[in-house]
Amino acid sequence: MSGRPNVAASLLAVLATFALPAAARAEDPPDRLAASAAAPGGEVAPPSHIGYGAMPGAIHVPSAETLPPGTAVLGVISGYGYRSGLVGADHTMNRAIGQIAAAYAPLAGLLVGLSLDGRYDRHTIGDTTDSNYVGDPHLLARYAVPLGQLAIGAQLGIWLPGKNAPSIAGSATSVDARVVATYDAGPAVLSAAAGFRLDNSAKSVDDPEHLSLADRASLGASDHHAVLAGVSARVPLGPRLYLGAEGSADVFVGHDAPGGIYRAGAMLGFAVNDALSIVGYAEGAKVPRLAFRDAERMDLVLVPYEPTITGGVAVQARFGGPGHRRASQIVENARPAAVAVVETAEVSGTVVDDTGRPVVGARITVRLKNHTGTAISDDKGAYTVSDLPIGKTVDGKTELDDTGAEITVEVASKKLSTATLTLTKGGNVAPRITLDPVLPPGQLRAVIINVATSRPVAGATVTISPGDATATSGPDGKFTMDLPPGHYRITVTAKGLAQQQLDVNIDPNGVAIKNIDMHR
Repeated sequence: MSGRPNVAASLLAVLATFALPAAARAEDPPDRLAASAAAPGGEVAPPSHIGYGAMPGAIHVPSAETLPPGTAVLGVISGYGYRSGLVGADHTMNRAIGQIAAAYAPLAGLLVGLSLDGRYDRHTIGDTTDSNYVGDPHLLARYAVPLGQLAIGAQLGIWLPGKNAPSIAGSATSVDARVVATYDAGPAVLSAAAGFRLDNSAKSVDDPEHLSLADRASLGASDHHAVLAGVSARVPLGPRLYLGAEGSADVFVGHDAPGGIYRAGAMLGFAVNDALSIVGYAEGAKVPRLAFRDAERMDLVLVPYEPTITGGVAVQARFGGPGHRRASQIVENARPAAVAVVETAEVSGTVVDDTGRPVVGARITVRLKNHTGTAISDDKGAYTVSDLPIGKTVDGKTELDDTGAEITVEVASKKLSTATLTLTKGGNVAPRITLDPVLPPGQLRAVIINVATSRPVAGATVTISPGDATATSGPDGKFTMDLPPGHYRITVTAKGLAQQQLDVNIDPNGVAIKNIDMHR
């Protein structure tokens, strides 16, 4: 056995013994895991979009999707790959691959992850066999910003190859940076990524010429940097299933760079329940081949040689973050009426913004005469407030005396919105509530002049309606007031002068300037 096993390899090899068939022990490749919350009403949410490093995405193409703050994802991937004819006409390579990964969303739009990757290769050349395993840790960070149906961001990956287990070769640290974008096209979600890998992994290998061609083919190290590009699409097939497809390329650059690696793959995802998903994947790859004359000279360019066909299964679980339905909180008011049997109601609904997209994290308050219930909207904008007491039944007689509900919805950067609903026993569906954005304030500037004397009027009282805001003019007759956008009536009174009224419109971020003439 040869190669450059790292600290991750031993752990992954144990996992692979149980995860893969007897044909090959596994360590897992860079791939796929992420989770989504369940849909409201107890429906199963769309399956998790499993990507490399426990982050949303496809097999090799990251997306600009992130997770709600406080969400953690754990995942395991195992698979098998095959290729032939790399270092000779009678050469075959069987590869077991595996991954243990974890990701966490500490802030909105930010994801960080750690992936422990490994693989076990078995080479057969004629009657000779050669096997080796390699394992490496990868650190990942992604930040993305939603812009309506489009999300854009960037992802940074740090690969820490080592020379001998357990070790990390600092000089071999490699970095890849990519720009990512995802567009929700309705029937499909489309993603694209492009970037560059600064690859120093060849520095983790001492005297590669002393290794066999098969061993060098399994190292995964590279003498060349690479341009990275890829596109993917994801189509839901129902509440539990989705189908994904992708294409990606690693184009090596530099002197004597070999041909690139070009891949096409597909994924089929299935949601077992709200937190657990299983994904099957398969891909084909066009990879560099070794010329016969180079094989005779034992001359093999170091690049990460991959199987031409690969398939496997991924399992992931998601924990924490905002649930699909927050537990309702019912606060009992002072001196509740004694009841024999309490009759309750449930209120559910959705909250959207002015463009019709779901509002996540809005606080919903349902207020009755005697009780108040609260909930938080989920990633679909849905909420449910359960167990609201609306009356009682005594000796078989039902009296519903608290059915008038006022629903208030508030969230940062949006205007507070309210609705009313008359409740009945059991489920009640509230009308959809739309939150408008808070507009920036405008400003009113005015000067008050006595037309008889053409002099400014000091100490005049100014009242603004609606709102009944007041101001007093200064010695120069001027006053300034910040107001929310809208239409207002100005009323001006001053001693010895007739009351004056006029209307004014205040625009967002605008300044309305008025000259107010007063007379006796």
